[in-house]
Amino acid sequence: MKLIKNVRLNGTLTDIAVENGKIAGIGKSDADGIDFGGAKIYPGLIDTHSHGCVGEDTMGGDIAKMARYELECGITTWYPTTTTMSEEDIVKATEADINVDGGATVPGFHLEGPFINAAYRGAQNEEFIIKPSMELFNRCKNVKKISLAPEVEGAIEFIKECPAVVSLGHTDTDYDTAIKAFEAGATCLTHTFNRMPGIHHRNPGPIGAGCVTEGVYAELIFDGKHIHAASCKMLINIFGEDRIVLISDSMSATGLGDGDYELSGLPVTVRNGYARTMDGALAGSTSTLFDCVKVAIASGIKEETAVKMATENPARLMGLNKGRIEVGYDADFIIVDDDFNLIRAIARGEF
Repeated sequence: MKLIKNVRLNGTLTDIAVENGKIAGIGKSDADGIDFGGAKIYPGLIDTHSHGCVGEDTMGGDIAKMARYELECGITTWYPTTTTMSEEDIVKATEADINVDGGATVPGFHLEGPFINAAYRGAQNEEFIIKPSMELFNRCKNVKKISLAPEVEGAIEFIKECPAVVSLGHTDTDYDTAIKAFEAGATCLTHTFNRMPGIHHRNPGPIGAGCVTEGVYAELIFDGKHIHAASCKMLINIFGEDRIVLISDSMSATGLGDGDYELSGLPVTVRNGYARTMDGALAGSTSTLFDCVKVAIASGIKEETAVKMATENPARLMGLNKGRIEVGYDADFIIVDDDFNLIRAIARGEF
């Protein structure tokens, strides 16, 4: 039994007991433990969409190194996200060992592509875009989420058959097709607003379809660069704070600085924190999920709401026993000061 002492949970000073990676008890105790002097405690952050960090790319980089960096930044659960490359490269990327020690927990992979719309490819490689294929999906290991365009040939049938969480992205879908995709089993929008039609009062598109469909979530890159803060707040208002999932969409330059990089083989230039391909398309972010939560808070989102959108909501979307500080849940935590600066991140109850 381990004890986290003197932390503020929902404004109340308490202790938290941890055993076998789970929360075993909440309440003041006379036992010894690690004393955090009244700092605030929240569930650990969960990033379901990240292409890399610290010079490593998820399409073949060092998963353990990335997972350690993620944990250092408050992300206790992390889904390495692939890009549109050859089938062999995608299969190989998902064969990486995800049982890492001392870093963020990696439940599995998120495939972003290759089943997307070429016209909305963004920083994805058009050469490798293909029709949805359960044969390719079944060759990949530990895939828990996939982003695709529902309007491409065979997509609706794929969604019905796919056992992973399906998200709509890199798409030119109209409202009716998006509704069909949600009825087939899709439950999310990929980096909402980015690489999809916007909302029009006579053509609400995928965002309108998502907001009126119960149980559909919307990914949101709240990094201060991809989307105006007012648009982020609008999305939160129309979906509700229970259905927004903050993501980083980070790439290999995250944790480093401006310079020349690659995103899964495509050259990317980072200037003033903006990552762009040679044709000017945004190529992911250089922010961690913790950074995004801080930007959301600085933009006027309540701290508890911003954290919820990066913890409880992604846990619910992905079916994880995480994202809440209650007895029986996984012992994943971040401990922060009053200015939301990270003091300590704990994954699996490991101190």
